Amino acid sequence: MKKRNFIKSIGMGLVGTAAASHLFFPNIVSSKKKNTWVAVSAFDKAGILGRSFSRICDEITRISNGELNIRLFHANELVSAFESFDVVQSGTCQMGFGSPYYWAGKSPSISLLSGIPFGMNYQEMNSWFYNGDGIKFADEIYNQFNLKFFPAGNTGNQMGGWFNKKIFTPSDFKGLKFRMPGLGGEVLKSFGTNVVLLPGPDVVPAISSGTIDGTEWIGPAADLGKGLHKVCKYYYYPGWHEPGTCLEAFINLKSWNQLDNDLKRLVENCCMKSNAAIASEFFARNSFAMKRLNDEFKVNFVKYPKELLKSLRKRSVDIVSDYANKDKLGKKIHDSIIEYRKLFMFWSNYSEKSFLESRTDL
Repeated sequence: MKKRNFIKSIGMGLVGTAAASHLFFPNIVSSKKKNTWVAVSAFDKAGILGRSFSRICDEITRISNGELNIRLFHANELVSAFESFDVVQSGTCQMGFGSPYYWAGKSPSISLLSGIPFGMNYQEMNSWFYNGDGIKFADEIYNQFNLKFFPAGNTGNQMGGWFNKKIFTPSDFKGLKFRMPGLGGEVLKSFGTNVVLLPGPDVVPAISSGTIDGTEWIGPAADLGKGLHKVCKYYYYPGWHEPGTCLEAFINLKSWNQLDNDLKRLVENCCMKSNAAIASEFFARNSFAMKRLNDEFKVNFVKYPKELLKSLRKRSVDIVSDYANKDKLGKKIHDSIIEYRKLFMFWSNYSEKSFLESRTDL
């Protein structure tokens, strides 16, 4: 059976299930209109993201008492990871999960929503989305593709990537075949790196076969789970390219507009809860995984040289500005991010930074 026909059959099956429930449990099923959605994810079933996006769908279904019933398919279960955007845009499926930079080919400014190199961390990204212009700007992009956008998770600070040779200067990036999505990848391209975009399931096999020389993924917990320490020698930090990457839920706009206000608020609240829950779980699991990588697996943690970080930062400013200037909306988003980052940095110098420095000797 072709995937598209299979998707249709799933929808009919779920509708049939709802009808049967009404026959056998007439007092339980609400008299309100039932909404049946198929959701797709750009991420594997295993790990934090697989569990978390399953939880969103299950909670919406449970709390709505089946008024909005969502069945989730993870990457490659129904469609490939990078088909998720298209099948939700077309209305074949109703909801999807990913990160904006996965859809860089759709819009020159969409990657800005994932975060920019040397940009904002998790707290700052959330402040921009919920208390600044972030969600408004995101919807201006996503509405063009018949989609509604919600922040639905954040990786927090990431690591700087796995390599099989040491990196000392920008010239060491030249000729490397390296997986790094988003604007960070564009920065490496400018130094002569052959940047490759691969979905999660393909990363370790690609390194093992020599198809790529290294990769960044997410952070210690996810990287340990993938077994990257088994195929690469050096684990670099900091994650200059992704200081706090936004994970998203996107919903077919027609399907979204068909929901009543109560269901819309439920979806919004479940995505907001997921945003906080994913970031908290990453922070906790990264802490344990980092210790395990150090103590048990004796991983070589290597800090990017200071002068190299300066070169990366300078090039990042140019690359991000170039992307932002490709359209008027991108320029608005870029300017808003830079303005808020400057504001947040002023405050964090007195708060987060000074506090962290005060406890370094504990």
